[in-house]
Amino acid sequence: MTSVDVAIVGAGPAGSAAAVSLARRGYSVALVDKQSFPRDKLCGDFLNPASWPLLSQLGVARDVLERPHQTVSYFRFALSSGRALSIPLGPHHETFGLGMRRSDLDHVLMKRAVRQGATVFERCRPKTLTREVSGWRLVIDRADRPEPMSARMLIGADGRHSWVAQRVGLAGATAAGRSVGFQWRARRRRESDDAVEIHLLDGGYAGVVGVDDETINVCVAIERKRLPSTARAEIAVRAWLAQGPSLNEVAGEPLGAVRSTYPVYFPPRHPCAERVLLVGDAARVSEPVTGEGVYLALWSGLAAGDIVDRAFRSGDFSAAALGYGLERFQRPLRFRRRINALSRLLIYRPALLSAIMSISAGTERFIGAVVRATCEPVEWERD
Repeated sequence: MTSVDVAIVGAGPAGSAAAVSLARRGYSVALVDKQSFPRDKLCGDFLNPASWPLLSQLGVARDVLERPHQTVSYFRFALSSGRALSIPLGPHHETFGLGMRRSDLDHVLMKRAVRQGATVFERCRPKTLTREVSGWRLVIDRADRPEPMSARMLIGADGRHSWVAQRVGLAGATAAGRSVGFQWRARRRRESDDAVEIHLLDGGYAGVVGVDDETINVCVAIERKRLPSTARAEIAVRAWLAQGPSLNEVAGEPLGAVRSTYPVYFPPRHPCAERVLLVGDAARVSEPVTGEGVYLALWSGLAAGDIVDRAFRSGDFSAAALGYGLERFQRPLRFRRRINALSRLLIYRPALLSAIMSISAGTERFIGAVVRATCEPVEWERD
């Protein structure tokens, strides 16, 4: 039986960040994922500029830049009326993000975890989870054979429908969502530029970003009530996108599958219990509108590394101790969450944003301040 200090279920950005943080401190770490890497994920494929300090802390900033990507320096907001507004991501020209496939980013992070000493179990689906006196007993399906694993600490980094959260009583309430999300990639129809495009339409929005010189990623969030139950999803989405005159120049035919998810937003989930933490989408920290999902996932993974290290050093793995640690790391994000709530309010109400843009001479300064607030890195408290 494999015995480790920490078992992490899910090798996305949050899980791999936690694995790097803990493995380089000398803890034995098992990183378990049901898929084989590299693998793709439904994602906006935008790496917010705020992520650079975290990627540097993880030691992967250079590796990330060596993968295919599109440099992003602007947000461009386009209304169905044809009016558009371009806002730089920061006050300086060197402030930039990336359009980048999640398959590339996640693979870079997972390989970094391996180099730091973590053991990765790919194509291994967790089957059972049992609480023990000194930790957890996990059984994974490895090459169609059950393999037991014991861990003193468990981290769930396995996404919004987290298997870990369901097994440890942290799944929380489910709620009907307002919007359905869709994502696909398409061939570029025009010359590449350095902007993330946000097309604001009646009943939702579409986000477009380049991921290399030839390919764009398209993400759409549409109010569920606007999707006729009798129509194929792709046809309904295409009809809805026809509201945006400039979208026809951008979004070509899908190159492969159109992925979907529902709901786009989930209610908050309590992220800890005794000897267990949830990180990333498992803790529901994603923020689709502002493109901070990866940033918040990396943040929560690195924070989990610090919290778990503190638990091992103190010998206190209680929910209260872990919760106190989480509160310290979540505190600096409170203002950011308010900004994100404001961003959602404006993006899901294009008529309101259009009115603001029409009557206010300070619109560009106001929206610029909101954009820059979402792209500024946040410092956290350390022991």
